[in-house]
Amino acid sequence: MRGQRRTLLGALRRRSGDRQPLRKLLPPLCGALAGACLLLSSARAIGGIPPRINPPITARDAFGREVVLNAPGYVTVVLSSSEKTQQATRRAAGALEHFQTTPGFRLIVLVDLHGSVAAWMPGYVSRRMQEDLRRETIRLQMLSGRDRSRPGWRPFVCAIPDFSGQTVRSLGWRADRGRLRATVYDRHGMELAKWNNLEPKEYSVVEALVDRALRREG
Repeated sequence: MRGQRRTLLGALRRRSGDRQPLRKLLPPLCGALAGACLLLSSARAIGGIPPRINPPITARDAFGREVVLNAPGYVTVVLSSSEKTQQATRRAAGALEHFQTTPGFRLIVLVDLHGSVAAWMPGYVSRRMQEDLRRETIRLQMLSGRDRSRPGWRPFVCAIPDFSGQTVRSLGWRADRGRLRATVYDRHGMELAKWNNLEPKEYSVVEALVDRALRREG
């Protein structure tokens, strides 16, 4: 009997000795699992799973008001304008004019003035732009008056003078005022397409892209 008891006690001791390393391993193991969960949640929070809305790109318009160029809730086209591309900008804007009576659509003209003589006269340039915007607002109100499906509609008319080039850089455009540049954003503020040299043959491509975005999300 004594021999059996010694054998049994020895077995129990061996078993308890086998469990001892497991007890020592449990705290580090639990800590590692908790750390892994924390890293996973942090990765999701900081961009492991990208958010559906891009960070806002803000600028001041000709009236000094802050504008979000990729504002959620709108399909937005941002066109560049400079001394060399004024006519091209007008033609591109004209190709999108029939969207102007759609409340979910915005057309923003970003006037690239950095490094030009106009950058030395911001007050005068802004006043001239304000006058042009007021005339364009009146013209678009007359245009919307023909659209009886949306009574009381107010046109969104916006031009942003970029005296420093900061907004141009924010959009990722190339620093070339001799070319017409454009960016299209969807209702989530996500960039749909960007052109660093938009040509007349591509105006219809922009038009089709805007139409699909408005139909898909409107």
